[in-house]
Amino acid sequence: MLSMKKGLLFTVAFRLLGIFILFQGLRMIGEGIYNYIDEHTQKDWITIYAEVSDISSEYSSTWSRHGSSSHVSYDITYQYEVDGQEYSDMLYNRGEPMALGDKVKIKYDPDAPENSTDILSPSIYNMIIFFIFGSIFAVIGYFFSGAWALLRRIRRRGQSEEEEILPPEEYVDPKTIKRTPIQKWSNNIFVRLLLFAVVLGGIFLSNKFFPGTQPTDIEQFKSVVEKQGYLTTDSTEELRQTWKVGSMMEEAISFDDGNVRMDFCVMDTADSAASLYAGMTLPLSEGEEKVQDGIIHKIHSIDNGSMYVAKVHIRDTVLYVSALEEYKADAIGILKTIGYWKE
Repeated sequence: MLSMKKGLLFTVAFRLLGIFILFQGLRMIGEGIYNYIDEHTQKDWITIYAEVSDISSEYSSTWSRHGSSSHVSYDITYQYEVDGQEYSDMLYNRGEPMALGDKVKIKYDPDAPENSTDILSPSIYNMIIFFIFGSIFAVIGYFFSGAWALLRRIRRRGQSEEEEILPPEEYVDPKTIKRTPIQKWSNNIFVRLLLFAVVLGGIFLSNKFFPGTQPTDIEQFKSVVEKQGYLTTDSTEELRQTWKVGSMMEEAISFDDGNVRMDFCVMDTADSAASLYAGMTLPLSEGEEKVQDGIIHKIHSIDNGSMYVAKVHIRDTVLYVSALEEYKADAIGILKTIGYWKE
């Protein structure tokens, strides 16, 4: 009885998922057609250049039996001026980031300047993409929802009983089905719990024995440097503008006493941090240069005998360091304490 209830619940959930996918597919087809028609009504809109005023990113990850895949999308806010009045709008789910101050070519509605778009002409390509993927989702949802089976039953209603008679299904006693050793092993709840415990233990040990691969946070960084006698300040807004990353930078804290300077930044995703680290240039052109790249921990430094500068990247954090040569050891000591140093 319990297995029958589980089977019924699974079937209902499967059908509901199919209905959801079906409607999503139909929505995509309708949206593609609507957008194409709407773009044709915007032919008299005025084209100008807008300026990027903010950027934020969003990380998403999907899992399958073949492994995991990740994707980062960017929401870009831009501003433009019409007749002395400022307006703003957004570009959603973009594959590439932009920097603050970059120019974006847009067009706006002369009768309602607050309405704008970066689609400058009707795009048949976008409509085709929406139609193709919408059709794929609709077909999958059609079969998953059971709509095809329902239509088959409706078509068969007018048929005679002889046509509807099917050969009896052969009954197979589940108890007589032999399970392979692998099936028995995988169905054992104790084994599953044991595997789960092993995974958790592996995560714990990796954090314990390899702390350098784990990012610190604002409060930990602040505590360490203030114990060394440095006064920190919130530099979030300043660095968002200076490094042109906008809201992709969630938090930043800095100190600069004239001998040592450090800027510690927490970005919204690891990809945003990687982009900032890659685009960050060190202000020395000559000197002893060291580049140490890892999957999680990266550090790039230059020492010219009078000044030491470095940038460090761990997951979603980026740290910038500059120090006079006689204070280099103090700066490296801080990096070692928070686990951001590489020999």
